[in-house]
Amino acid sequence: MGFVDKELPIEWAELLAMEESLNFSRLNNWKNLALESDCTSLVNRFNKRNNDLTLLGYRLREIHRQSFYFRFFNFRWAPRCCNKVADFICNWAKVNNCNMDFNMDYPSEIHEIVLNDAIN
Repeated sequence: MGFVDKELPIEWAELLAMEESLNFSRLNNWKNLALESDCTSLVNRFNKRNNDLTLLGYRLREIHRQSFYFRFFNFRWAPRCCNKVADFICNWAKVNNCNMDFNMDYPSEIHEIVLNDAIN
């Protein structure tokens, strides 16, 4: 857990986040996983991964193979406005050099924004 300190094209950054989410979920023995991304091109490429002959397409096929571990797996597009909580948590973690997971206590700022987002 942590953050990657290098510049990447958006699709590759989202791909790395997707891989980390899969790995984290498997380590915690979760059986259901739904991932969302506001990166339309990555979602489209994942859903048409068999037609993509690029290196990114290869990695997406590898991720798809890893998804067989889960009883339920879904990867879909979400508009950026729905990513307020994820954006806040990522920025907060980066600024605070934080690598907590949600099996631990987390700051009240995160609790408040999650509740506000759930209500709205």
